[in-house]
Amino acid sequence: MIISCPNCKKKFEVADNLIPESGRFLQCSRCSNKWFFKNELPTIKQKNDIKIRTEYLSKNEIPSEVERIIIDAEKSEANNDNLNKASVKKIDKIVFFNLLMVILISFSAFIILLDTFKNPIESILPGFNFMLDNFYETLKDLFLFFKDLIR
Repeated sequence: MIISCPNCKKKFEVADNLIPESGRFLQCSRCSNKWFFKNELPTIKQKNDIKIRTEYLSKNEIPSEVERIIIDAEKSEANNDNLNKASVKKIDKIVFFNLLMVILISFSAFIILLDTFKNPIESILPGFNFMLDNFYETLKDLFLFFKDLIR
């Protein structure tokens, strides 16, 4: 079993037979914290303790209750697969839209940055103002094109 220290949360693997049902004191090797541990989980009975009535069942017969549980599980698994596929498609659309928005905002921020520093850039790259003005005119033309297209 895996036991974690309540103080530092370090996990330790301890053999089941080392801790009695009544519990025992443990000490963490990392932080030296001491605490009382009692296994709260129910113990699993050994195979020889479990008695199965097989006189009513033939070798290949499955009880109707077990068969119903299996059918319900298969139906729910099929429904989960359909839901997972639909949710993946929705997530793909949302991710694409988010990516498109990030690209547009980043591009706009880059253009604003270039426009802010156009005079110092002009001293390094002659003709930069002319190129920036032409870019603005191209954006206006694209805007008008899509606006006419929508009408």
